[in-house]
Parts: sequence; structure tokens; C-alpha cells
Amino acid sequence: MSVIWISQKYLQELEESKQAIQDQMLAGVKDIQQYEFLRGRYSSLVEAEDKYRELLDRVTDDDISNSA
Repeated sequence: MSVIWISQKYLQELEESKQAIQDQMLAGVKDIQQYEFLRGRYSSLVEAEDKYRELLDRVTDDDISNSA
């Protein structure tokens, strides 16, 4: 298993989780509390993806700087 494969798999899993939450929200929620809970989960996944992409960018930039 390569690091690239794991990275792509992680991003794919995040996207699938976000899509599942969106589908659940579009199918209808019981009340505002469930909506807020799902929205919170979705926001957490978006934040995790953003932080992961930032980390990947920093690691890539560091690798490029160190190889120059």
C-alpha cells in the first residue's frame, strides 16, 4: 500500500460520508435537533478534509523545498 493510495482512499471516504449525510438531510429529518446534529457532522467532515488537504500541501511544499 502506498501513501498516495491511502491519501486518496481517505479523501474518498470523507466524500462518501458527506454524501451520505446530504442524502439523509434531503430525505427529511424528524426535527430541528436532528438537522443540527447532521449539519454538525457534515461541517466536521468538511473541516477534516480541509485540514488534511492543507497538511498535504505543506508536506508537498516541504518535499519540493528539500529536494531543490
